[in-house]
Amino acid sequence: MRIANFVLGVLLLVLNRGFVMAAPLTFSLNEAQLGAVTERNWPGQYLLIGIGYTSCPDVCPTTVMDMASTINKLGEKGSRITPIFISVDPNRDSPENIDRYVKYFGPRMLGLVGSDEQTARVVKSLKGTYGYSLDGKPVYPPLPSQYEVYHSAYIYLYGPDRKLVDVFGYGTGSEQMAKAISEQMQ
Repeated sequence: MRIANFVLGVLLLVLNRGFVMAAPLTFSLNEAQLGAVTERNWPGQYLLIGIGYTSCPDVCPTTVMDMASTINKLGEKGSRITPIFISVDPNRDSPENIDRYVKYFGPRMLGLVGSDEQTARVVKSLKGTYGYSLDGKPVYPPLPSQYEVYHSAYIYLYGPDRKLVDVFGYGTGSEQMAKAISEQMQ
């Protein structure tokens, strides 16, 4: 799995550097206060996007904390970015509980969740990965009562045109992300 994530990361970086163009971002999901949303709900804004789930013990809290901290470190430029955390566990996450979860890390954070089909589409659009397992073996919806979630752990920056601007690997940290984003914003 780590090798596959590494290869995906390299591919995304190659896509980002102009060798091959990534398709613009599209999604249709749900947010606690706004209801149904798409990538067009935040015109003129950059989107900083991470994926995960609310019961994740380690990777997801770090990802959301890094996203919120990056926005804060950007100062005025941070107001031009909408930070979004998308659930890959729609069986357990609701718009309300993902909203509470992300707001713990930062008041500007938005949590989005969709159906199994919507989740699959947005993660595919991001070129991310996710899935479910039980006792080390893959399981598929309808899911058993107990299962584990796995997913890629990249943070994606999309421009106002919804084209991919940059991809940050897990552990990049808010200092490096803020510096890179600041340099790339017009």
